[in-house]
Order: sequence, then structure tokens, then C-alpha cells
Amino acid sequence: MIGAPCSPVDRSRSRPDTMPQSPEDPIDVQRVLMDRAKRMAERDRQPEDRPMLPRLVGLGLALVIVVVVLFAFDRFLASMQRFLSLPVTDPEPSVTEPLPAYVVPNEQLPPPDAAPEADVASKEPAAPQQ
Repeated sequence: MIGAPCSPVDRSRSRPDTMPQSPEDPIDVQRVLMDRAKRMAERDRQPEDRPMLPRLVGLGLALVIVVVVLFAFDRFLASMQRFLSLPVTDPEPSVTEPLPAYVVPNEQLPPPDAAPEADVASKEPAAPQQ
């Protein structure tokens, strides 16, 4: 049970006393921390045997990722080169001749108050009289 008090018999089994504790000698915290740091430093100096398989698998996956990224970058650059090498052409206009917004007529139209008969008579050739 977590947090339940244990009897003194159980306490000796769970934590062996490395330092004698007596009411006259208080625990030297600095000494305990220094001993712990010394043990950890000794343990760090010992080489650790790491399994070779996970290291090789990690190396292989890293190489595969690098190759995929480089291939994608190469394809991107190739497509950009193809795009930039396309000829630049102006778009074809839909009308071959430009149309002005306002057209001025070439011939002057007669004023609207003129008689239409005069126009007809002036346009007909005179018939030769006999």
C-alpha cells in the first residue's frame, strides 16, 4: 500500500542503512550528495554496451529519409527549369485589327432640316433633253 507506515523490520529490508544514524550525529546532507555524485560519476565512466541492431536500423532510416528529401528537391528543381525554359510568347489578340472606341465618319451627312427631294435630284444624273 502506498504511503502506509511500515514496521521497523520492513524498513531495514527496504532501505539498508549505509550510514549509522544516531541522535548525536545528524545526517550530513552535503556528504550524502557528494557520495551520490561520486557513484554516478564512476558509473558514467563505465562503457555501456548498446545493441547494434537499433543503431543500424536508425542509420538506415536516416539514410532513406535523406535520399527521399534529396530526390524530391531534385524533381522540384527539374520542374522549375522546364518551366523557366518555356518560350515567352505574347497572347494572341482576339481581333486582328484594333477597334477604336469612337469612329468618325468619313463623309459629312446633310443636315436633318434639308429637304430629301433636293438630295434625290442632286444625285440623279440629268437626263439629256431631246
